[in-house]
Amino acid sequence: MVDFRSILVERMEYKDSILYLYCKTFYKVLGSDYYNKYDYNVYHRKVLKFKNVKRFEYYLDEQIYNFICELNDLQEELGIDNFSKIFYKSKKRNRLYIFERGYFGDFIMIEFKDDKKEKIVIDEKEKYLEIKKELLKILQSKKEKFEKNNIKMKVIEEKEDSYIINLEKGKRIATLSLRMPDSRRYYYIHYKQDFYRYDWYDEEYYTVSEIAEQLNIILDRF
Repeated sequence: MVDFRSILVERMEYKDSILYLYCKTFYKVLGSDYYNKYDYNVYHRKVLKFKNVKRFEYYLDEQIYNFICELNDLQEELGIDNFSKIFYKSKKRNRLYIFERGYFGDFIMIEFKDDKKEKIVIDEKEKYLEIKKELLKILQSKKEKFEKNNIKMKVIEEKEDSYIINLEKGKRIATLSLRMPDSRRYYYIHYKQDFYRYDWYDEEYYTVSEIAEQLNIILDRF
């Protein structure tokens, strides 16, 4: 799971109960050092669109202690000890909390109107193309390993909204499909190997780097 240090909100726009968050998401890991884990020169640009927003606030580190009771209440509601992810939702308060990259603990609170549930609109086509770009990088990085292990890779479909490959080694055959999600299929990735099948069901907040991590796991299983 990508942690809160992997996002940086650059600016926000609010109009007609819609909040736009323009942010960078960092995905290149340099090491295990807590404060310098990510390469902040390598990132994806994202625009998150939140509908039905009642109000929102940005809190700096020096302000966070004014809301320590609220955050403690959120931890109790969610049953967690600390905030290590980007997004946390409070059903009790009808709020969403976004923790940013930072040396301390800056965060954004978004409160939604009571009459409707919040909704995040994501450009699925843009996300699909970014995932495909990451998949091609992963396949290129594994090319030597595939050749060494006598694994043959063949692209069997490449369309505007789908990219499907076959992996073969002797009698073993696997198919990895990357598709645009639709009303019948909520995930991007489908993997089938003999009688084994693996689907990655996207949650609305999963980043491209998290999905790329799953692609690595899938390909390593063959």
